[in-house]
Amino acid sequence: MERDGDIRKWIKGNYNSENLIIRYMVRSLYFIKKSAYTVKKIITDKEFRAVFGMTVFKGGKVHQTTPLTCMDRYPVIFSACRDYFKGVNNIKILSYGCSTGEEVLTLRKYFKDANIIGAEINKNSLQICRNLKVDNKIKFIDSNEKDIRKCGKYDLIFCMAVLQRTPDTITRQGVKSLKKIYPFEKFENQVIELDSYLKKGGLMVIHFSQYSFMDVNISSKYKALGNYNQDDYASVIFDRNSNLIEKPISRNSIFIKLED
Repeated sequence: MERDGDIRKWIKGNYNSENLIIRYMVRSLYFIKKSAYTVKKIITDKEFRAVFGMTVFKGGKVHQTTPLTCMDRYPVIFSACRDYFKGVNNIKILSYGCSTGEEVLTLRKYFKDANIIGAEINKNSLQICRNLKVDNKIKFIDSNEKDIRKCGKYDLIFCMAVLQRTPDTITRQGVKSLKKIYPFEKFENQVIELDSYLKKGGLMVIHFSQYSFMDVNISSKYKALGNYNQDDYASVIFDRNSNLIEKPISRNSIFIKLED
C-alpha cells in the first residue's frame, strides 16, 4: 500500500515534467493505471458499469449521472401540482429521469388515478424500476425521444434534480464556467424537447437545475405558477453563457404552458 502511495506521488510530481521523455512516461503510466481501474470497476460494479455505458453510448442525452433519490422528496411541489389539477381525472404524467422509481411511487400518492410514465436513461436504475410492484397505470420506459413520444402527450412533466452535472463537485471546486462540462445549450435543448411533449395548459416542473428555465427561448410560452422556487438549491447556478452567477436571484420551478 505504501509503494502504491509512493507511485501516485511520483506520477503527480512528474506529470508536468519539463523533461519530455519523463513527461511522456508518466502520462503513459497514468493512462494505464486509470484504464486498469476503469476496467476493474466495469467488471465488478454494476452501477459504475451502467453510468459508464450511458456516458459512452448516450453521452449527448446524459445530464445528471448520480441516481440519488428518495420517497416524497419535494412535497410542496407535488402538492401544488395536485391542487392545480384538482377535479381533473386521468391526467398523464411524465417523470423525466425517474432514477430507481421512488418519485413515481410518490406521485401515485398525490395523483390517485393518473397515468404515470417514468423515463430513465440508466439501464441499472431502469431495471430496478421494472422490478417494482406497481399498478397497471404506471409504466417505466427507456428515456429516449421515440418511446417518450409514443406515450405522450403529457399534462404534467416533472424534471427534478436532473438538468445538472455533479453540482456538489462543481460548487466545492469553485468552478466559474460550465461551458466545457455542461453547457447551457445542452440544458436548453433538453427543455425544448420536454416542451414538445407537453400539452397546452399543462405544467412543466424544472426543479433543482444549474440553469434557469426563464433563460430558455421557449420560456415566453409559459407563466410561473405561484411562487414555488429553488431557493433551497444548495449548489451554484449559471447564466445562459454558462458563466457563474455570483449573486443568484430566486428562480421559479412550476410553469403553466400558455401556448404550443
